[in-house]
Amino acid sequence: MTNLQTARCGLSAASWRIATNDGLYGKGLVTDSGKEKELLLIGTVHRDPDGAVKLRRLLARERPAAVAVEVSTYGLFYRQKNGRRLRRSLKRNLNRVAKTLQVSWRRWGQIHAIEAQFLMPFEYRVALKYCRDSTATLSCLDSSHWSRSLIQAEWQQLLSRDNLAALLQQFPENLRKEVRKGYQLAAYLLSDRGKSLASAFAVGWSADANWQQREAELARGLRTVYGRLRNGRLAYIGGWQHLLGLRTGSTLYERLEHLQPRRVLLNEGAGAEL
Repeated sequence: MTNLQTARCGLSAASWRIATNDGLYGKGLVTDSGKEKELLLIGTVHRDPDGAVKLRRLLARERPAAVAVEVSTYGLFYRQKNGRRLRRSLKRNLNRVAKTLQVSWRRWGQIHAIEAQFLMPFEYRVALKYCRDSTATLSCLDSSHWSRSLIQAEWQQLLSRDNLAALLQQFPENLRKEVRKGYQLAAYLLSDRGKSLASAFAVGWSADANWQQREAELARGLRTVYGRLRNGRLAYIGGWQHLLGLRTGSTLYERLEHLQPRRVLLNEGAGAEL
């Protein structure tokens, strides 16, 4: 990452350090003294409309010395450069489709979830502010190659009138209610009672070679950041699926299990610990 890119990310190169999975910048992580090292894995439901409030509370409580976020530098800068254009295109297509179908698209949580995808992720926005206000260092760990492939393959399809028309002919979902269902499912699959069903839940994607490569890259990046942490807590913020234990050694959690990470769901309030 160049200094220009760092500045475009809203960071001052003179007083800030940012780490990516392509390399770490700066002389090392600044941490509070007198604390043992700990890895905290925070599982989120992406596009949670209340996620920013919950995450601010959780970070204030846990006070990590370093924060790593499941986001790629490509994804950040693509949103920064194209996010406004994408949202305009979405609303233009929506208005035309909604007029044809004679519905108000604002009732559809499915649409709001698409709109949120073009914004800077709340996980990154909150982590960035927390790190700016403290001595913590921020790491962006996801693969830019994977992110670029996903954006090029899926985002234009999300914006297509055919896709929007299909969504507007479904029953309108309440986004907050769907997010709560996501956290309930996560809590069950991560509990002792439900973990035996986790493999069945993940069968559609856990065996995919691209998914496994992504988990391996995330784990490698986290191990690097954790290794540079002199003391204190490293908080990783990402989708809750990475926290699953599938008994295959393939998930992010399983690849880091030797570090004895603590897992927390970003659920009601300041987080529900597992």
